[in-house]
Amino acid sequence: MTDRIVRTRRYSRLKAADRRRLLIEAAIACLGEGGMSAFTVDRICRAAGVSRGLINHHFESKDALLAAVYETMTEPLAETLQATLADPASRPEDRLAAIIRLSFAPDAFDVTQTRVWLALWGEVSTNRALQAAHRQRYALYRNGLARNIAEIAQARGRTVEAEPLAIALIALIDGLWLECCLDPSLLAPEDAIAACYALLAPRIG
Repeated sequence: MTDRIVRTRRYSRLKAADRRRLLIEAAIACLGEGGMSAFTVDRICRAAGVSRGLINHHFESKDALLAAVYETMTEPLAETLQATLADPASRPEDRLAAIIRLSFAPDAFDVTQTRVWLALWGEVSTNRALQAAHRQRYALYRNGLARNIAEIAQARGRTVEAEPLAIALIALIDGLWLECCLDPSLLAPEDAIAACYALLAPRIG
């Protein structure tokens, strides 16, 4: 009991933004341990070392906390993808290749992170806040890929429907990533990368 009081006092001395971040990190840890079944107020509060009332102070609902988790998980990835796709110093071919490599880099297959992603994806269809965030992230990603595909095709004298091809590439990357996560013995990252090139090569060379 004393330890909990001490931790709560330390928590109370944090700035509001830091308190919120601590709760989000605790929620991510819970999702990583047990998926949505572990995403409970009591468990998150225990992980953060705070009382139940404090989590209600920073988030109006569990859905609001889950949306914050989604934003926290997707923001670094979205920033990396956008920076790569918009890099004016590189060729569009290099940008596209970099995106494919990033999608199957070793750190993309962290077991705990995979559990978090699967839990979040499972909630997108029923959680409006997650739906809105997902649509925004997806649109930026799709549009960035489509622009690079169109640039490559134009430079090579190819005619291509860039947006449908970008959609197909995203779907292929997501599906291959999931297969690599579920059973690495069935599909190696280098094979997944080769499959992405196999989709693109007949269309843009």
